Amino acid sequence: MAACYRAENLSDTILDSVETATIHDRYVLGKQLGLGQFGVIRECVHRFTGEVFACKSIAKDRLVTQDDANSIKLEIEIMMKLSGHPNVVDLKAVYEEEEYVHLLMELCAGGELFDRLEKNGRFSECEAGAIFKHLMQVVMYCHDKGVVHRDLKPENILLATNSSSSPIKLADFGLATYITPGKCLNGMVGSPFYIAPEVLGGSYDEAADVWSAGVILYILLSGIPPFWGKTKSRIFDAVRAADLRFPANLWDSVSDSAKELIRNMLCRDTSKRLTPRQVLDHPWVTDSILLSDDFLRNELNELSCCSSLMARDQDISFGVGGPIISDVQSPCFTCKSSFSSIPSISLSPEAAAAAVGFSFSCSHGVPPIPSFPSFTFSQPSSSKEMSNKYGSRRNHTFSVGEVEHKHVDAIGAESVIRWASCTNLPTTTTASLRSSLVC
Repeated sequence: MAACYRAENLSDTILDSVETATIHDRYVLGKQLGLGQFGVIRECVHRFTGEVFACKSIAKDRLVTQDDANSIKLEIEIMMKLSGHPNVVDLKAVYEEEEYVHLLMELCAGGELFDRLEKNGRFSECEAGAIFKHLMQVVMYCHDKGVVHRDLKPENILLATNSSSSPIKLADFGLATYITPGKCLNGMVGSPFYIAPEVLGGSYDEAADVWSAGVILYILLSGIPPFWGKTKSRIFDAVRAADLRFPANLWDSVSDSAKELIRNMLCRDTSKRLTPRQVLDHPWVTDSILLSDDFLRNELNELSCCSSLMARDQDISFGVGGPIISDVQSPCFTCKSSFSSIPSISLSPEAAAAAVGFSFSCSHGVPPIPSFPSFTFSQPSSSKEMSNKYGSRRNHTFSVGEVEHKHVDAIGAESVIRWASCTNLPTTTTASLRSSLVC
């Protein structure tokens, strides 16, 4: 288990640490690798061995409420609980100082599975099968430990190295929580293309992870999501309808067994949806030719499809201000981007489609799907969703009412505009950008 340290004479602590040390005693923090809701991720080098890690530094002054602090504590506890599995990002140590909590983790130099999709296109069945098998093994491991991830997506599946034989690593447990068998969760969390219909309905269990994994498999094999729309509210409508189709121009070359597996994972009736164990026992997964243990030595960089059409912005997270009473399409929420505040801007579907598309496949005449960054929808969860000592809210960064009377679709348009402002698009596309909107 990862060791937990605190700085000597630390006056106000979040974690229950006994041993004293600072991360600077043993490590040198280096270049920035990314940004999160509460802090920054940087490269971290051991002073004596030269071994390289990743360090997630959480700014304590951004933990505004006790629930924010409890959320970080829960994330750390879950990572410690799951560390040691070969397909989970390993938490090495935690250091608490006056201004930061540092999470020292293994560095996954191969980047996100999303990036492989974006670069190379859809995967063959053999390629997708090996990755998918390991994903379902780690999902089953999480569920066996009483943990539901709640945000499975290619962005949260990392490749340990740049090697074509790199194993996958499940990451980002910021929305993960505990679940008791037979009990339901209520917080609406997830990402639009991957969210399960029962999550939108406000009552769900660990089967929601199986749905998300089914969406991932569909994308791996086709390069497009199974349920989509030009706005998030339309994506939600499509998810609720669950009208699953396999366009002939993309799926004729895919086996019936793979399609049957996806149908049984993307089943609206959770009592009929496959469990992780049943998925792993499915013939498509157990086929010895399809899923040879030697597969990952094949060249993942030489995939069969052409380059991607999709581009992606940074994550944006926001919280729903309270229980959803009526239409999910237009909740009241609070929002800030990972980088800076974004003004309210409108963008036509045509301009959005011209700017960016959600399609990893550029052939077969498939129209580009407007791309949205990875959004996290969270609302105050019941206390049943957390260990009692961790309070009642998960990953709710901003207080209720901080930004009011804005709709989900507006944020989708803003995020596309923000992406557009970072490119050399025609001025007509970005003419309405405010001068304060910078990259």
